[in-house]
Amino acid sequence: MEDKYLWLEEVLDEKCLSWARLQNEKTFAALTNEPEFEKLVDGLTDILASKDKIPTIHFIKNGYVYNHWTDDKNIQGLLRRTKIEEYKKPNPVWETILGYDEQSRIDDEKWVNNGFSISPDKKRALVFLSPGGSDADIVREFDMETKTFVKGGFELPLSKGGASWLNDDELLLERNFGPDSLTESGYARTVRHWKRGVKLEDAKVIFEIPATDTMLNVHTLHDQGQSRTLIQRRIDFYSGEILEYKNGKCEKLDLPKKCDENFNIKKLHLTLREEWNGFRSGDYVVYDFETKKTVLAFSPEKKTSIYTSRLTKDGILLIIDKDVKGTLLYLTEKNEVWTPIQIDLPENGSLDALETDRDSNDYFIGYDSFNSPLSYYSGSAEKINGVVKRQTSFFDYDKLEVSQHFAKSLDGTMIPYFLVHQKGLKLDGENPTILYGYGGFEVSLKSHFSNLLGYAWLDKGGVYVLSNIRGGGEYGPEWHQCALKENRDRAYQDFFAIAEELISKKITSREHLGAWGGSNGGLLMGVCYTQRPNLFKAINCGVPLLDMHRYHKLLAGHSWVAEYGNPDDEVEGIYIRALSPYQRIKKDEKNYPVIFLNTSTKDDRVHPGHARKFAAKLEEYGHPYFYHENIEGGHAGASNMKELAFMKALDYMFFWKFLK
Repeated sequence: MEDKYLWLEEVLDEKCLSWARLQNEKTFAALTNEPEFEKLVDGLTDILASKDKIPTIHFIKNGYVYNHWTDDKNIQGLLRRTKIEEYKKPNPVWETILGYDEQSRIDDEKWVNNGFSISPDKKRALVFLSPGGSDADIVREFDMETKTFVKGGFELPLSKGGASWLNDDELLLERNFGPDSLTESGYARTVRHWKRGVKLEDAKVIFEIPATDTMLNVHTLHDQGQSRTLIQRRIDFYSGEILEYKNGKCEKLDLPKKCDENFNIKKLHLTLREEWNGFRSGDYVVYDFETKKTVLAFSPEKKTSIYTSRLTKDGILLIIDKDVKGTLLYLTEKNEVWTPIQIDLPENGSLDALETDRDSNDYFIGYDSFNSPLSYYSGSAEKINGVVKRQTSFFDYDKLEVSQHFAKSLDGTMIPYFLVHQKGLKLDGENPTILYGYGGFEVSLKSHFSNLLGYAWLDKGGVYVLSNIRGGGEYGPEWHQCALKENRDRAYQDFFAIAEELISKKITSREHLGAWGGSNGGLLMGVCYTQRPNLFKAINCGVPLLDMHRYHKLLAGHSWVAEYGNPDDEVEGIYIRALSPYQRIKKDEKNYPVIFLNTSTKDDRVHPGHARKFAAKLEEYGHPYFYHENIEGGHAGASNMKELAFMKALDYMFFWKFLK
């Protein structure tokens, strides 16, 4: 079928940008002129710029805690550090490493922090700078003593991919070296060894994958004079191989194809995503590099999953989620037997932001929930030392009531969701309600405290519902894998079941129910719009996939074939083409909800053409819609604090306008 709006896929074409600006003007005229809009922007900006927010830890290195900080004077942010013991004080003294606002002014480019990697001798660093928040970045070598970029040092042009220190004078690169160096998904297909003083184009290829693979990653760990380098080959988004690079050669390790890995000098830690060698999918196992032996460290119970893991000097820290509520375990090993100890932390909420210092058993971890502000704890091994930071609240969270429920999906599966509202909610079907969903890529949605949500929605009487539909990772690999490809509909039926239960319980009604999701959740929103238009009054569809006939041909889309299926495949393509929201829009449908499509020009992950073309077809057919395209932000939408405040104000004003 001919696509008359194919021209909108030309990302930076001036005709396309002019079209986007005109669409923005229409949206701004409708939403920013609402009486409460400016107050909403100011309030959200104050929250984001507040100096009272927790300086969360981005990484720990060499006894320092590193933090990326934004406030009213540092819109793009500061990279700064302080000693671990200093961080625990109420008002730590920080050392600024790099100011992104100042560097943006020097280079006349809106730089976004995309990473920072310190050399083994601790004297240099690689700074990753993203223009406007894209996945692609440039890399510059940085002097940690003078706090300046190294003249004539390592420097890499704009590209997706990584760079890591092999030693103080050599790097391993996965970058764009021209069209033949990229996979069909747009990622590097070579690992190259680059020595100081050698021209970049002469960097030696040490490993190469076929163009049909998705991507590869390389990482070198340095510890007390020793190092170990692993290369991860991703055949598709979930399957691959792990190789060790040593003595100039790459050796494939006998490991499962589907797993997540972490490692130290002696051992490789794996969370399995498939059954392997007698171990279950979801198990946590440890592989010894020298003996080649693998032992079980932890096996989750039913309705329990491993959310994340971190290594310390003498053990493993695991965040375990049971029915989407977190606990923390500390595991130690003796004679190849790992023993877990549950650490004393609050229950019935979320554990996250776990950061460790591999040179010790010390760590930091955050606990929060919808009605409990983030508390940042310090701990050592199995002991919790106490709260070192506590989040300031900008709304009255004591008025909130939070409960977990389970809705029965079409196939009988019970689907969890969290219901958040002010106490004393009237079950009259008239409550403005946002139902949020994602349901893909084994991503878990958890009950986090949000000042933005609280200030802009909950404190004003809105109801918020967080869905934990299949396709996510809330119950481990099986919860994700049962909604892949031809089973994708399960995720959508789960979401519909929750919406129907909210209506049947008179928490809300169709006239007051909104749906919200972004990226893969944006595809979910497109499905809601085209398959169940009578279920929702308003839909917020962020950085979405919507043209599933062509998603695999746009930017990083090909890397998601393992999730959705290949539209060009005779068998796999049948379902994904049939559900594609862009092709399912009907001209004569009279009951479509109003939809807010928002995307980003510089999003180099999900192509802005999805949202552009969808909006153009809605305009042609005369269906109500709003559209906003941020010319700067990447896949996260915004490139700095002020843009984020403005975009969030648009989001919430849209819902208040149509759900009250």
